[in-house]
Amino acid sequence: MKLAVWAFALIILALIVAGGMRFYEESVLSEDAENHVLEDLMAKHPNADEVGIISWEKKFNEDGEEYYLVKGYASEGLHTPCPMRTHYFYFYPEQNFIPQPPERITRECVVCRDGTCVIAFREEAIIASHTLPGTETVASFLGKCPDAVPRVWEGEYNWIVDWDSEEAPYYYRVEIRKTGMLVSIERINK
Repeated sequence: MKLAVWAFALIILALIVAGGMRFYEESVLSEDAENHVLEDLMAKHPNADEVGIISWEKKFNEDGEEYYLVKGYASEGLHTPCPMRTHYFYFYPEQNFIPQPPERITRECVVCRDGTCVIAFREEAIIASHTLPGTETVASFLGKCPDAVPRVWEGEYNWIVDWDSEEAPYYYRVEIRKTGMLVSIERINK
């Protein structure tokens, strides 16, 4: 009886150790994938204000081998009226798949081009805060105060963008729905 209990305990211990090793392997592979993606993004965008990983998903190729599909991003010009955001897709470790082209989220300082509008990223909110219909006063302020920088907050349904300049005795607060509708513009004295 004692021998059976010891054998059972050893089997349980072996399963726990094997499970821990598997967790460690996945953790290390994930960290390697993250480092690979971030290094590549920094090489592609050496002047980026921010690079990061949006998501990753574990997948299996036709041979049953694991790989990750990783979605990363690079943001440039976050302190300007026209920031750029680009998404990249990676297969890690590299697979024999055709890489997807980069997805340009913002370009040419325009958002809401095709009638439907979703402002999902702060770069889009920054651009919308001075280019949507009704934001002409903010655009004029930016023309007069080229040192103005945006501060952005994301709410559940809205974005708030403050445009502040050291030269001006006031700043503008713009609130925009994530559906691209202007909610309000407020001029606030400092």
